[in-house]
Amino acid sequence: MADQTQFDYDVFISYSHADKVWVRGELLKRLEASGLRACIDTRDFRPGAPSVTEMERAVLTSRKTVLVLTPDYVASAWTEFETLMLQTLDPAARQRRIVPLLKAHVELPLRISYLSYVDFSDPQDEALAWTRLLNALDTSTIALPSTPAMPVAPAVSDLLTLRQKLIDRCSEGDLRDVCFVLGIDDENYPAAKSDFVRELLQDLKRRDRLAELMDVLRREKPWVLK
Repeated sequence: MADQTQFDYDVFISYSHADKVWVRGELLKRLEASGLRACIDTRDFRPGAPSVTEMERAVLTSRKTVLVLTPDYVASAWTEFETLMLQTLDPAARQRRIVPLLKAHVELPLRISYLSYVDFSDPQDEALAWTRLLNALDTSTIALPSTPAMPVAPAVSDLLTLRQKLIDRCSEGDLRDVCFVLGIDDENYPAAKSDFVRELLQDLKRRDRLAELMDVLRREKPWVLK
């Protein structure tokens, strides 16, 4: 990943104004609540500057760009211009600067369809979609400000307490989500939840990654630590 110090923003949101209600009311708020420095046209484009110049500035000074894919987005000439600028910077997508977000089913143009996307089109999978999106934007590298109202988490060393909380308060889906965010292949873990949690904690302790687990729980599954 490129050094964050060379960018003014963590993420630029490229979207159609027809989708502004969800983008500004939910996506922008969720990204910024996760500690990301977001760039969005209505707030961060400088008044009086040409739109084309501001689009170029946003693309160049943002570590990642999220494309909010909908029929209106694909039909827009302005959003096509933004994606073409991005692909000029990283034509083979080796830096993964483009993060496509599929908000509604649409036939994607070739310039986008070769990229894997985060699927927000099915409301039932929304929780996993948020996890995948934030993971793609590398929120684990961002230092979030402390919040006094945050519940006090159990000490990392208190593995028995943590294990019991994970067993009692996490579904199997929650546990798989946590493993996904941590980049852990959980296929070889036992099927029984208690054994799964025991082996997960032992594995993380052995690799000195318990602190990462606690960070993920605070961010993704805060109810577990209450």
